[in-house]
Amino acid sequence: MLFSLGEQLEILQVSTNAASLLGRPARELLGTGFDLLVPAEDREWLNAVAALPDPTLESPFLLSIAKKNFEVQIHRFAGALIVEAEPAPEEPESLARHHRRLQRAMQDMQRTESAAALYHQIAEAVSDLTGYERVMVYRFDRDWHGEVVAEKLTSTVDSYMGLHFPASDIPEQARALYARSWLRIIPVVDYVPVALEPPLHPKTQRPLDLSFAALRSVSPIHLEYLRNMNVGASMSISLIIEGRLWGLVACHHRSPRVLSPSLRAACELFGQIASREIQTEQERRRLHERVEVNRIQTAFFEVIAREENAAEALTRYAPSLLEFMHAQGAAVCLAGQYSLVGLTPSRAQVGALLAWLKTLDSEEAIFATDSLSQHWPEAVEYQTVASGLLAVRLSRVEDQFVMWFRPEVVTMVNWAGNPAKPMEDSVRLHPRKSFAVWQQTVEGHSLPWSEAERHGALELRLALNALVIRRTERLLHLNAELERKNSDLNSFAYIASHDLKEPVRGMHHFAKFLREDHAEQLGPEGLRKVDTIASLATHTNDLLAALAHFSQLGRMELQLRESNLDQVLDEVMLAQGLKLQEGGVKIQRPRPMPTVTCDPVLVREIFSNLIGNAVQYNEKAGKWVEITWLDPKPGEESRGPIFTVRDNGIGIRERNLALVFQMFRRLNKDQYGPGTGAGLAIVKSIVERHGGRIWVESTPGTGTTFLFTLK
Repeated sequence: MLFSLGEQLEILQVSTNAASLLGRPARELLGTGFDLLVPAEDREWLNAVAALPDPTLESPFLLSIAKKNFEVQIHRFAGALIVEAEPAPEEPESLARHHRRLQRAMQDMQRTESAAALYHQIAEAVSDLTGYERVMVYRFDRDWHGEVVAEKLTSTVDSYMGLHFPASDIPEQARALYARSWLRIIPVVDYVPVALEPPLHPKTQRPLDLSFAALRSVSPIHLEYLRNMNVGASMSISLIIEGRLWGLVACHHRSPRVLSPSLRAACELFGQIASREIQTEQERRRLHERVEVNRIQTAFFEVIAREENAAEALTRYAPSLLEFMHAQGAAVCLAGQYSLVGLTPSRAQVGALLAWLKTLDSEEAIFATDSLSQHWPEAVEYQTVASGLLAVRLSRVEDQFVMWFRPEVVTMVNWAGNPAKPMEDSVRLHPRKSFAVWQQTVEGHSLPWSEAERHGALELRLALNALVIRRTERLLHLNAELERKNSDLNSFAYIASHDLKEPVRGMHHFAKFLREDHAEQLGPEGLRKVDTIASLATHTNDLLAALAHFSQLGRMELQLRESNLDQVLDEVMLAQGLKLQEGGVKIQRPRPMPTVTCDPVLVREIFSNLIGNAVQYNEKAGKWVEITWLDPKPGEESRGPIFTVRDNGIGIRERNLALVFQMFRRLNKDQYGPGTGAGLAIVKSIVERHGGRIWVESTPGTGTTFLFTLK
């Protein structure tokens, strides 16, 4: 029997079975005070309970209504005060007995050492508490399919242990009700629904919301579903963890079974206790996994922290990288390079997978799935080795990833009936009728990634980023220190070269005086030695001048401006015109030079040195030097033109190509005239000051090409 009351406890709606239970027609009760139906001594207490914000705190309780004893529950919902009354048993149940059972059940659950044991204990406790023939612990997966993970049978009814049920068996709207209310009961599957009088609430003109009513009627489809299972009565206790429906304790009986409100209240309390125990067990398992992952993680991080190169660190300690994630393969993708470890897709497949990962939301640091082909169909080609993927994006700026792979694990799932069988015919919806075991082979799935493993991947990301930041800071410090030392060295070189010039000039002058004033006394041998001293002094003076110039380049500010390089070359030709004419050198300029942003004075020195070398190191009759430029090819580092100075001279041996830009390094010392060996070092310094680079290509006996960029 059910009443809907107003603020003054006036009866606004009442179930039509009030006539049989109270001996008064439902219409006759409408508008009267509910408190007038109870004894005078209980009215004050009833009014106090009804005024509570949450009257369920006092429910259930015994109450005499129209001189008959009822177990009563009161709750407030959607603006209505709802009273549910059920005839009290002649011998009221002992609340102390329910309390002792709950206490014992809680102790038994706390003693379990595994999830399976806990689920079994939950089924045992509910079976002992309620007496249902079949009690199942039913767990939802992420797609809302259900699996029976524990079962207690007390008679020869069908077992559903280990079977899976499709999500359609408990649709979304039903799951929403289970998540809002701890308990749903159907004492008699073949019950006849009782109507409310009037059908619509007088104040809202809408049906009364009975979401939290124990006596509410249920969907005819669900009743038919239970009949198809040969169930005469049922009860469901919700298992709710962190506000989300985790599963149900589903109870079935082949014949009608009525549970008193006090026993149902005990079951509801047990559901809350069991939910907390499941949550505690999950947290305990997660903690154990986290500790195990952290153990491997700590050892792994200690190793890679000592390495200079992150990619090499990850791949060098491949066994730890795989153990870290309980994976069979991994791919480290840094700076466009792929390092594969263990059992992985091919290099080309990893590249395609990486390109797909780049299209995903870059704000998500991690992507994890145990069925990659469901997200990216191309992965079906290698699902035997990589059905599972856990990928962590190391940087939001650069496309750097570490990926772990898990192979396919083919499993056999037993369903209670065909999950794909439609539930709709041309007339109406109906539940499926068969619960016979239906087997499904599940392919394309790996073992799932645990929360601890996902967390470990994020920890690795943080550790690698911290490692990069720490090394970057160290490099910045070293670069600053190196820059300071280079500046000090340049200053020292400049000062030293300047201060040494005077004594070197003195040596040269004294050698000259000796030759002029003491030639007869010195004789031929003495004069030869004096000339050697003079020659060495001259060469030393040239070296000091080159050193001073080189040191100045490191300290001077570039005077950048838009410069036409044809004009720069014209100035070089004008300065070297006589030398080129005497040497019979033909200068070739096949295309106009571009206009670039540079320091024209220093760039003039680049071309002057390169052309001078091309002329000096050439012993052929038809000497020529070609000066031109090229557009950069796709993928090259340069963002601007590549300038070339090519000759048909003596060339450079391959083993000496790396030496030509070293300071004071002359590969052909006196064979091709005097020189200091500083010219190309100065050229390299000027190019690098512009942010460019210089390199050389050469074939001995054929010629040499110097190539350089300015940015």
